Order: sequence, then structure tokens, then C-alpha cells
Amino acid sequence: MRALLLIDLQRDFVEPGGALYFPGAESVLPPVLSLVEEYKRHNLPIITTQDWHEENDDEFQIWPKHCVKNSSGAELARVLKESLSGYTKHISIHKTRYSAFYGTNFEKIIESYAIDEIEVCGVVTHICVLFTVEELRNRGVKTIVRKDAVASYDKDLHVCALRLMHEILRAEVI
Repeated sequence: MRALLLIDLQRDFVEPGGALYFPGAESVLPPVLSLVEEYKRHNLPIITTQDWHEENDDEFQIWPKHCVKNSSGAELARVLKESLSGYTKHISIHKTRYSAFYGTNFEKIIESYAIDEIEVCGVVTHICVLFTVEELRNRGVKTIVRKDAVASYDKDLHVCALRLMHEILRAEVI
């Protein structure tokens, strides 16, 4: 089964004024919303990850405070939240580190839905997207990265991550 994976499309990342927002982050939302509608039409799983930190998370020694659990910044971007509202095959994963697998039930979700292909969108290309794609490929899951629906605050690292995902991890980058 095919699934759509939307990585960290949260207010703190993709909405102006968010704690780690960067100009252009919101550019991923139109193609993401189109994909969401397509997946909903076919009644396929849509998985969202959300960075979900405690007030005093160790990650805040590396990055400014962001996506504190139950805060408005940790919520999905408004337009995405609205689009997914009421969709019964929306699966939410709260994560504390870069990979969607670390300390989560993501692997069990993949197994329970018999997912063998995942289309990936989200932010940040060279951080949470890259490290999640690496884990998907380690598990032999066919992975498609939508380059129009991933973004980074660093153009060079964005391009490097896309190349690594394509050339090393053998994800399909379209």
C-alpha cells in the first residue's frame, strides 16, 4: 500500500512568525495540499509527523525553543490541519528527534497498514526529511521524495540532501 508522509509541517516551521520559520518554507504547502486531496480521494493513509518537545528538551541546546508539546507552534499548519480534519486515515506521529522512527510507533504503522511505498514531503530537507528517508530506505520501503514539496533554510544543504537521497539512498526524487 502507498502512503503520504508529511514531515513537520507545523506552525513553528512553515508559518511566518514561527519559532524556526524561514522565508519560503510555506512554498511546500500548495503541492502538499494537492497531494493530500489526491490521497483522500483514493482513501490512502496520510501520516503527519510533528516535532514534539518538552519545555526543557536537550534539543534546545542546539536549536532555539520550538514545537513545545501542546503549544500553538507545535500544531500542524492551519491550512493542512483544515484539509486533514475528519479524514479517518490521517495518522499522527509525535517525535522528539530528527528521524520519524526514533522513539515512535512509525515502524508499527508501516507494518499494520502493509505500507511498501511512501511519498515524502516536508521540512527541513537536510534534517528531518533526510534522516527519515534514510530510515525508510534501510527498511526497504520504496521512497519518493517530492522536491517541490520539501524545503530548507540552506540552499546548498537542500541540494546536497536531495542528491544524497537520490544517489546514495536510492530514493526516487521527482
